[in-house]
Amino acid sequence: MGTNIDNTNAKVDAIQLEIFGLNCPQTPVVRKRTRKAINLPLTELPLFVNKDIEMMATGAPVISATQAYLKPPDWEKYNEGSLYFSKEFGKGRFVEFFILNNQKQQPEFITEQAEPEILERYGVMAARLHVLFAAYAARQEQPWKDPFDLRGTDLIKSLGLHQTHRMNKSAKLKAVADLAWIVGTLGAKIHWYEGELNLCIRHTSPIWTILYVEEFYQPDLFQETGELIEVVIRVMPGAWTEKFLNKQDEQSKKALYQYGFVNSDIFKLNHYKHNLASALALYLVQNRRFHPKGTYRIESLLRGILSQEKIEEVRQKKQYRSRFFKQFYEALEALTEIGFKFKFAPSFPKVLLPAWAELPDEKTNKLDPIETAPLEQSLPKGFFDTWLNSVVIVTAPLKIESAMKVFERKKRKALPPKSPKVSKQSNPTQKLEQVEIIDSQTDVQPEPYPALTGEMVKQMRQSQGWTQAYLASKIGKSVSWVKLVESGRRKINESSQGTLREILGI
Repeated sequence: MGTNIDNTNAKVDAIQLEIFGLNCPQTPVVRKRTRKAINLPLTELPLFVNKDIEMMATGAPVISATQAYLKPPDWEKYNEGSLYFSKEFGKGRFVEFFILNNQKQQPEFITEQAEPEILERYGVMAARLHVLFAAYAARQEQPWKDPFDLRGTDLIKSLGLHQTHRMNKSAKLKAVADLAWIVGTLGAKIHWYEGELNLCIRHTSPIWTILYVEEFYQPDLFQETGELIEVVIRVMPGAWTEKFLNKQDEQSKKALYQYGFVNSDIFKLNHYKHNLASALALYLVQNRRFHPKGTYRIESLLRGILSQEKIEEVRQKKQYRSRFFKQFYEALEALTEIGFKFKFAPSFPKVLLPAWAELPDEKTNKLDPIETAPLEQSLPKGFFDTWLNSVVIVTAPLKIESAMKVFERKKRKALPPKSPKVSKQSNPTQKLEQVEIIDSQTDVQPEPYPALTGEMVKQMRQSQGWTQAYLASKIGKSVSWVKLVESGRRKINESSQGTLREILGI
């Protein structure tokens, strides 16, 4: 009987051990997910897969839109609650931007936000996505008619977000989708004449219309929606593309086809660590076509990516100046690591040069390592304004430079050859004589233009409504240079003569 009781107790203990796991660790719960193939719509091939550079649109609407995204503090009040950003290009040409946050296709979280709230979400990442859209639009034959579909996972890689571990994949996809909606809130009115072309768009047209964002989830037995694994974004380029990105109509002189190139390394810059460098890289590659010589004043570079409010804040506050001075050179150094080259003009004050500076036409073996060593002493008084007016020569990465030259060469070859205009003659002999006369005149050199005077430069500048500072930034000179020229105290050399004629339209 006792034996039976002991056996019974042993069985009870065994059951308790099995049920409650009194002396063993709990087994972790494993949730199994069902895996189903999801049929995604056809989308554009991702950028930078088989090549490091891509063609992109670089017309005035694209470049000025980049600045609208980069410089939210420069937006002004049109009236209460309504904002605008204006970018002038001289000769009565300008683009004016507005925020469009009440479009029928936009989700509630966009339409419910006020314009200042939308503006706060602009910045470097919005500008980056805008540039990627410009690259996809350059692939389309008729972008004003043809929307394109993009996968979120492709955009994550193109934007360089795959390198960060701050978010998981689902969070990154959601962030890219939200960013696309933000980019789609920018609208523009364009007032533009190019020669005899009227390219004005006087109604407010979106730069990019986000038609929809479709989300795809992985089914899960324990969740209603599951895990977000992909988004597809449909983008419709704005009406500006018919005027500024129209290859066919450009050949018939009805529109423009303004192009450039962007490389993948630009998006590899960590925008958390190199925010200034990321913005500057976008500005430089988009302006490569307009500034083939790459000559900029420091202030021109800053005005391209920073608000006037920020520049004045640095100028006025002593504790900011030295720190920002170093940050800017750190940004330039970061750009040298992805292929940009910076040379400093001979007139650049040596005390303000970075340690890695390279002066034009100076060989390393001729430099004194002691004299060229970085200075540890404090910066001289009034250095900031002197520095802003100093000139730096920028060269884009080699692949971009090569691609631009090849493309421009092909474009020139595609133009029909110019034939001499011959008046209609009934007599073949008279026609032949006329052609011979034209041929004989080709060796005659045209009379040179009269030299520009300071007074001529001043009159043309004032007729354009430009300040001396603005003209200086256009030509890549200091404000004092313009003042000396206009007062007749400085002679305009031959190269500056040609540049001024081109800029002023003389």
